[in-house]
Amino acid sequence: MALTRILLVDNGSLRPEATLALRKLSVEVGQLIGATVHPVSVLHSHKIPAEVLNNQPAVIFHQAVQAAASEGVTDLIVLPLFMGPSLAITEFLPQEFAAQAPATMRLTIAPPLYDESGALRNMLLDQLQAAGWQRGQHRVLLCDHGSPQPSVTAVRNALAQELRTALQISEADLIACSMERRPEPSYDFNEPLLAHALGRLQGNVIILMQFLLPGRHAGPDGDVAQIATQAAQAGTHWQMSPLIGTHPALPKLLATRYEQARKIS
Repeated sequence: MALTRILLVDNGSLRPEATLALRKLSVEVGQLIGATVHPVSVLHSHKIPAEVLNNQPAVIFHQAVQAAASEGVTDLIVLPLFMGPSLAITEFLPQEFAAQAPATMRLTIAPPLYDESGALRNMLLDQLQAAGWQRGQHRVLLCDHGSPQPSVTAVRNALAQELRTALQISEADLIACSMERRPEPSYDFNEPLLAHALGRLQGNVIILMQFLLPGRHAGPDGDVAQIATQAAQAGTHWQMSPLIGTHPALPKLLATRYEQARKIS
C-alpha cells in the first residue's frame, strides 16, 4: 500500500521566527487538505537551537527524505514555498532526493506559487492596502530578494505589471526592485536594487514585500529595513508592507498546489 508524505518546503533561515511561521502555515494547509503537512527547509534551519523552537528541532530536506525512507514512505510530495522556479526546487531538491531516497520512493514537486490566476497579485494588493497605500500619495517599491535565475526575476516583473494594471498606475509609481544581486554584469536583470530605487525617491514610499516569511532579510530589523534606513533621502518616509506569509489566502493557494501535485503524481 502506497504511503504518501507531504512536505511544505521553504528555503530555510537561521532565524527561529521563520521556522515557527513555516510550522504555523503547515498546520493551516494541513487543515485545508485533511492531511499532515510537514514543515521542512532546504537548508540552514537545522542549525537553530531546539530550545528556541519549543524543543522541536527544525528539519531540512535531506533529513526529511531519510526519515521518510526509514518509515516506508513511497510518495513524497513537495509544496514549494517559492515564488518562481528557483534552483533550489528545480535542481537542488531533485538532486538531494536522488542521493538520499531509495529507488522505491517517488518525488513530486508541485508548481511554485506564481501563476496567471492572480492569486499572488491579489495578496499583494491587500498587503499594500494594509500598509495604507493611497493613490497619488505613495510611491511603491515591489521588492524581492534578488535571484541568479532570470525566470525568478521575471516573476517579480510580471507581478509588478499586474499590480500597475490593477491599480491603474504608472511604472514611475510602482517600481520592481531587488534587495541584493550578484556583482557580475550577467546578473544586471535584478536591477534596480532597493537601495538605488529608494535613494532616487522622495515623499512617502511603501516597500511592498515580495517575501513570504520573516527572517534575516524580511524581519522588522532585517536587511530590507537596514538598506532602506541607509538609502532613504532626508525627508523620505518609507514603510514595509506585511509579508505574504501572513495573508489568509496563502494556505488556500498551497492547498491548490497540493491538488495539482496529486494529479501529477
